[in-house]
Amino acid sequence: MISDKKIKETENSSVELSITLTAQSVEDAYKALITKYSKDIVIKGFRKGKAPLKLVENKYGEMIREEATFNLIEEDLKTALDEVEDKYKPLAYSTPELKDEKSLVPFKANEDVTFTVSYDVLPQFDLPEYKGLEIEVPTASVLKADVEAEIEKLRQQNALIVSKDTAAEKGDIVTIDFAELNSDGKYDRNDFTVTIGQTPTFFNLDEDLIGMKADEEKTVTKELAKDFADADYAGKTVEIKITMKAVKFNDVPEVDDEFAQDVSEDYNTVDDLKAGVKKTLKERADARLNDLRYQAVMDKLVEACPIVAPKSMVDAQADQQLNQIAQNNGMDLNTLTQIFGSQGQSLEDLKKTWAPMIQKDINRNLIQDKIKDTEDFKVTEEEIKEGLGDTSMFTEDQIKYYTEIVTDNIKFSKVNDFLVANNNFKSSKKLSFDELMNGPVEEAPAADTE
Repeated sequence: MISDKKIKETENSSVELSITLTAQSVEDAYKALITKYSKDIVIKGFRKGKAPLKLVENKYGEMIREEATFNLIEEDLKTALDEVEDKYKPLAYSTPELKDEKSLVPFKANEDVTFTVSYDVLPQFDLPEYKGLEIEVPTASVLKADVEAEIEKLRQQNALIVSKDTAAEKGDIVTIDFAELNSDGKYDRNDFTVTIGQTPTFFNLDEDLIGMKADEEKTVTKELAKDFADADYAGKTVEIKITMKAVKFNDVPEVDDEFAQDVSEDYNTVDDLKAGVKKTLKERADARLNDLRYQAVMDKLVEACPIVAPKSMVDAQADQQLNQIAQNNGMDLNTLTQIFGSQGQSLEDLKKTWAPMIQKDINRNLIQDKIKDTEDFKVTEEEIKEGLGDTSMFTEDQIKYYTEIVTDNIKFSKVNDFLVANNNFKSSKKLSFDELMNGPVEEAPAADTE
């Protein structure tokens, strides 16, 4: 039985829980356990279970008292943790650690036992102001050049590879055999496909392929540079026999009404295509700008609310990321550890480099979760139904369980749009569409009209 229970907050979202067990409860646990053991203990001169209890106590009492007391500590700790406030409950990946265990033993008869455990809890913090903030973010527009660039991508995607009888040109797709004469064939290749001007070849054959037709052969002499990639060939002169086996080109469609109809059944004319592409690009730009606005708000909130997540929380997320990397590469964590070890690295070193980034991610999630609880967003039956999907194979209890999870996830997802809608944004700079979608480029594109 617990006679006293105290919680002390310590650094980095950790607490110490001190519990005092009554002497009576400890004695009861001890007597129950020694009585149980006395039925099975064999002591020389006595039949099994017939040795006097006093003799059993003299021989094994200290060990049994220790076991009984630790059993009681474990049981009463579980009870105490069930009863503490939610904010003081341990994180799922933080096991309460008994402090100063050596100082507890040996346990003495008829005395209270006070022990302390330490563990990590969810960080507690006050939300900073998260509505009505003034925040600078980039803006962007979809210009005529962006629409034309996207249509050009569609042209390339719809191109057909067609054989040609004329000579190969830059950009053509050719299939060749090539072999170094008077060599061991180290770099000979058969049926090697090259896009002239784009696909690198060991002997830099691009210029030599231009002008060749299918079924044509020729021998070229190559003077290789002194800093050539393969030291065995550096500074040497070699003869290469080239056989042109096929010449093909990308037959790119013209931008006409037929092409527009091929792209989508929603388009009948080129004007429809251009309008549709512009609408799609604007939707992508708007979505990206909303992401930037949300990220800017969250960055400001994280800066205003410096939460320090406990190490166990950071480690748990790092371990999850490592397991995901291993899984994505079709291996287990032991194999991943061996691979990093062979390169003179360790997973622990990797986790340390991740720590600041993970800390920031945790802070963002904690703030977002608290906003979710503060605002208590409404969730419709339609949203829940869509989130649950097919429930025909679920029991009633399963449906209830998953409904709670889905409802919470939907509320969490609403924070993004809420923060964008309830804060004020002004332009910090104007980006091109390409900069917006792919990050800054060295030179901005020339001015264009929308």
